[in-house]
Amino acid sequence: MKVLNNIIARVDEFPTLPTIYTALSDTISNPRSTAADVANIIAEDQAAAAKILKAANSPIYGFRGRVSTISQAIVFIGFEEVRNLVIAMGIIDIFKKTNSDSPIKPVDMWKHSIAVGSITKVIGKSLGVSSVEGYFLAGILHDIGKLLFYKFIPKEYARAVNYAIDYNVSARDAENEILGVNHIVAGEILAEKWKLPDSLKDAIRYHAAGKADNDNDTLVATVHIANIAAAMLELGQAGDDIVQTPNADAWKILNLPDNFWTKNYNLLLLEYESAINVFLLE
Repeated sequence: MKVLNNIIARVDEFPTLPTIYTALSDTISNPRSTAADVANIIAEDQAAAAKILKAANSPIYGFRGRVSTISQAIVFIGFEEVRNLVIAMGIIDIFKKTNSDSPIKPVDMWKHSIAVGSITKVIGKSLGVSSVEGYFLAGILHDIGKLLFYKFIPKEYARAVNYAIDYNVSARDAENEILGVNHIVAGEILAEKWKLPDSLKDAIRYHAAGKADNDNDTLVATVHIANIAAAMLELGQAGDDIVQTPNADAWKILNLPDNFWTKNYNLLLLEYESAINVFLLE
């Protein structure tokens, strides 16, 4: 509880979401807003604008070389998808600048989270989800509580990561043992500070359990299975070497076809490698 109380006391020190995210949310929620309105906001942040164009021209969307302006990107990708890309970029930038004594570096943690996001997106497509970028974002943010550990208690968190590796236990169990609190609880604190949508909060809160018992059950189950798949494929590092046993209810909720993984294997890797190029490479 000491660690948790320390985090709660210091959470106001943690960076807020990029101001561009609030401006985008306000503009997108206005039914009279146009692509030009959204483009003008993004254009004020040169780094975000460059990455949006990079994303739009990546294999993720299939418009390679055809998108030359932010307005075109918004029209092709969509308002909500652009907003989700901006928030993902902003949060990843915060994490990339975090120093740590941990044997697992933040960039490797992000590779894992991007893998989970990419797999979640592919599963979402197979389920016919209309806004797969929302699924992608949920996958990216599922382990966001580790941000707080890296930020406020880097030495203690390094001990927890070492414990997980040395004793071959899950990151969550190691955190509970060494810190007295785990990244899921920390993630809920950060989600509240950032006023994230309930769907994202549930993905953070229940991704290990695999079931939320509410309208977000499908999203939670998708992130749960994607998290396990990323570990099996050894894409990035989540802070342990454990491959969790999937929740049977999550399998039932998704009801994926028997050939899903073999059929989509190359697509999963393409989505992952493309996202790494967009989010982590300068």
